Amino acid sequence: MAHSSFVGVLVPVVIALTLAAAQAARPSWMPVAPPLPVKGRVVNVSTVPELRAALDGARDGDTIAVADGTYQLDRFLTLTGRNRVTLRGASGDASKVVLRGLGWDSNTDRDDILRVQACTNVTVSYLTFTDCHAYGLKLEQLPSEGRQLRNVNIYACSFSNCGTRAVKGTGGGGGFVDGGSVRYCNFENTKVPPPTWYLEGDYITAIDCMRLKDWTIADCFFKDIRGAHGGGRGAIFVWVESQNVTSERNVFVGCDRAVAYGNPSGSTEGPAKPHNTGGVIRNNFIVVGKDTGVEICWAKGVRVYHNTILAREDGLAIHYHWSELRDIEIANNLVRGRIVGDAPGVALRDNVTSGIEDAWFRNVGGGDLHLTAAGKAGVGLVSRVAGAEVDFDGRKRPAKTRAGADE
Repeated sequence: MAHSSFVGVLVPVVIALTLAAAQAARPSWMPVAPPLPVKGRVVNVSTVPELRAALDGARDGDTIAVADGTYQLDRFLTLTGRNRVTLRGASGDASKVVLRGLGWDSNTDRDDILRVQACTNVTVSYLTFTDCHAYGLKLEQLPSEGRQLRNVNIYACSFSNCGTRAVKGTGGGGGFVDGGSVRYCNFENTKVPPPTWYLEGDYITAIDCMRLKDWTIADCFFKDIRGAHGGGRGAIFVWVESQNVTSERNVFVGCDRAVAYGNPSGSTEGPAKPHNTGGVIRNNFIVVGKDTGVEICWAKGVRVYHNTILAREDGLAIHYHWSELRDIEIANNLVRGRIVGDAPGVALRDNVTSGIEDAWFRNVGGGDLHLTAAGKAGVGLVSRVAGAEVDFDGRKRPAKTRAGADE
């Protein structure tokens, strides 16, 4: 079943998409991204100078269509202060349009691939970001110019071997990044930072964003996002006064941490308490790496519903900590491993935590945690909760439903 996307909020179609969208490096059992229509004036580019010129000279409403090929950058690309601009791979296949940075080992903190600054209603789609030392895609406010970032949508892109962050969103001047999404994207590393890198090689993750408001991160695949000592940050790491962020139907395999709402080390942007208000983490498949499946810290009103999380029996599946936690509910999860916490404002309810075997799932090593016949027989029933009425595949849950992401 295809899941809904943000396509409905785009401006009317001007040119129909003729090529079917394809997925790069994505498990075949995961949902395929519905094709996005092409819209507005189309600017076709096929070289790095053409791409740079198209971004610098973009008009509001433009689509910049990048031809198939590998684009070796000598410095980062920038899109600044535009409205309703789409940057996309022309063929609708991220694997065919590769933006390459200076290199994993370039050792420069300016080795980003694309910076999107103070734009509104921007879509970045069907591109591969790879082989940079710093950020694949950096989202920036420009508070000194009185301009904010709004409604950025990252769609059906692939990110690999970005040495610090694949997607980085800065707090920047106190403003929120209102509205936005990361959907149908793939994040996979084949390299691990050496211990000589920043913070002994553990300062790495896929998505690290501050001051998000009303965002959705959904239907994405994360694999092997790891630090030198197993201390990589959350593959989805949302913090610094973020509000109402939804993380759903994502798959995580072998990442040091999968989802982290909040940061126990504090904030680089002032007091920033709480780190998250509202928001939900639901219907995710998580095969835990060296650290934690779901981590909650300095948050209030967060809901953790119907996730399937497999750690070692003595490993950390869900970790909630710091006394500032308020109104946190962790319910109806299927969990192998420990649920650990030291905060009073957390309610645990109907989590199934015993007797869980690999044979209950289709393919644990590949992250496919759909239930087998043995799993359906083994998982007990719980009461459906408001806010998690459908499962990983979009099937409606009955009033009495199975714990975990797959009904």
